[in-house]
Amino acid sequence: MSFNVFISYSTKDIEKIIPHLERFRTIDGVKTFFADESLIPGSKISNEITKAIKECDVFLLFNSSSAKKSNYVQQEIGIAIANNKNIIPIVLDVSKPEAMLMGVNYLDLSDKKKYDAEIKRLHNFIISKVEKKKQDQAVLVLALLILALLMLKD
Repeated sequence: MSFNVFISYSTKDIEKIIPHLERFRTIDGVKTFFADESLIPGSKISNEITKAIKECDVFLLFNSSSAKKSNYVQQEIGIAIANNKNIIPIVLDVSKPEAMLMGVNYLDLSDKKKYDAEIKRLHNFIISKVEKKKQDQAVLVLALLILALLMLKD
């Protein structure tokens, strides 16, 4: 079982994102899609990104002025919305979520006073989602076993 996290970002923000990416990877069961590392050389970028977004359990948007100018980031947001993904904007600078993400609760990493609390909040959210997915899968397996036993009984 893996909990898939899609990381949407501007390549201009990589240095700010790497420490957070490393923290997510310490959570047992979390698999991240980070284009700079996850894309296979020679693969069709749009196909790989679309597939990763469709398969993700949560879509983390590292929002910044650079991300707002990135065509890739804007397309990724559109794909995530079209696939009803849970989008969590993470604000890196003064640039707040706009347009289709206006009104979405975001984490503000640009405010140094809130930084530690916001990181902890995100970390705990992901851990809780991983645990929920594990429980849901365990219940499904149990239900299938019971169904199989009932079918064999007849």
